[in-house]
Amino acid sequence: MRLEKLGIYNFRNLQHVDMRELCSFNFIHGINGSGKTSILEAIHTLALTRSFRSRKMDTVISYEKEDLTVRGELRTRFRPHNTIIGVRRPRKGAVLVKVDGDKLSTAGQLAGVLPVQVINPASFELLEGGPGVRRQYLDWGVFHVKHSGFFEYWPRYRKALQQRNSLLRRGNIDASLLAPWDRELEAMGALIHDARGKHFALLAAAFESIYSRVLASVAASGVDAPPLTMSMTAGWKDGEQSLGDSLSVNLAGDIRAGFTRSGPHRADIEFRVGKLAAGDVLSRGQIKTLVCALKLAQSRVLLDQGISTVFLVDDLAAELDERRCKAVFKELVELDVQVFASSVRRSDLNDDWCMSRALKRFHVEHGVVSEC
Repeated sequence: MRLEKLGIYNFRNLQHVDMRELCSFNFIHGINGSGKTSILEAIHTLALTRSFRSRKMDTVISYEKEDLTVRGELRTRFRPHNTIIGVRRPRKGAVLVKVDGDKLSTAGQLAGVLPVQVINPASFELLEGGPGVRRQYLDWGVFHVKHSGFFEYWPRYRKALQQRNSLLRRGNIDASLLAPWDRELEAMGALIHDARGKHFALLAAAFESIYSRVLASVAASGVDAPPLTMSMTAGWKDGEQSLGDSLSVNLAGDIRAGFTRSGPHRADIEFRVGKLAAGDVLSRGQIKTLVCALKLAQSRVLLDQGISTVFLVDDLAAELDERRCKAVFKELVELDVQVFASSVRRSDLNDDWCMSRALKRFHVEHGVVSEC
C-alpha cells in the first residue's frame, strides 16, 4: 500500500498543499513552525479523522476558515484502481468521510483503510506513561488483525463496564442488578483477553528480533541486547481465577471505589530487565530505541498477515543519535513500508538510510511546500 497523492487544505498554516508521485521514503524539511509536522498530522487525520497533536480539531483548522479537508489517493496491491479518501472537518457539525466518492455513515468505518504508525516525542510515553498508553498500543495491533473480532467485542465490553460502574456509584446495591453486566463483562472480557494474548505472542517475538538487531547495530562492540523481557497482564489474576470470579470477590471493594477494578480495561504490558522495571534501568537512548522497536514490531506482525502500514516519523534526529536513527531506518527499509519523515535540517535525514529505495524530499516554508 502506498499513498501516491496528498491534498491538504486549511490545515493549520497549510492553506493549499498538493503533493504528488509520493515515494517509499518522503523526507520533509523546514524550520520549527514552518508546517512540516502539520503534513504528518494531516496524513494521520486522513487515516483516523483526528490529529495526533490535538484533541480539539477546531484548533487545527486554519485561522478564519470554516473547515479543513485532507484528500489522499492510495495504491493497493489487491485493487485494480486507486482508492480515494477524503476527510472534511468543519468547526461545527459532524466529520464528513468519503471513500471512492461514497459517504461513510460513521468515521469508524474508515479505520483500517490506511493504518498509520507515529514515531514522535510523545511516542516515548509508551514505556514511561500509564497503562492506558500501552493498552492503546496493543489494541491498535489487535484491531487491525483480520477476524480478531476486537471491533465487535470492545464496544460491548465498554458499554457493560459503563453500566456496571454507574450502578456501583450508587453505593450499597443488590448484586442481582449487577448480574447481567457481570455476565457480559466476563464473556466479552475473555474474548478480548484471548485476542490480545494471540497478538501479544506474535508481537513479543517480533520485538525481540528487531530490538536485538537495532541494539547490535548501534553497539560499538556488537554486544548482546540487555536481558529485557516483556509480558502482558490480563487486568485480573488470570490463571488463579476467572474474570467472573474476580468481579464477585472484589465486589465490596468495587462498591467502595465506585468503579470496576478488574478486567481487560486494567491490562498492561510490563518491561523488565531482570526483576527491575526497564524504565528504572535503561538510559534515555535505550528507552527511545526500545519504543521504536515496539512500533516496528507492530508493523512486522501486521505485514506477516498482509497488512501494510504507513510510518509518520517526526524529527527523529532530535531524539536519537545518528547510529540509532540509521538502525531504525534500516528496519523500515526491511519492512518495505512507506515513510513520511520530518526534520529541521536536510542533513538530519540521510539518503543512504533509504538503501537505494525511492526517495523524494520536500521543503516547507511558511506553509508552502515545494520539492527539493
